[in-house]
Amino acid sequence: MFKLETKCSMCGKEIQGNEEVIIKLRFPEKRGMTEIKAFLTHMGQITCLDCNREQT
Repeated sequence: MFKLETKCSMCGKEIQGNEEVIIKLRFPEKRGMTEIKAFLTHMGQITCLDCNREQT
């Protein structure tokens, strides 16, 4: 179907499978089933560990 590309919000690096990331998002108001990768990509701010280390 459609390939969902997940990228770091700071450097734009594509996030690979099984890579550690930091995700900042609001807790959802509603309950329900969802596809987790799509939810995190659309609702969260994803940062790779390299950018997170530079930020702190």
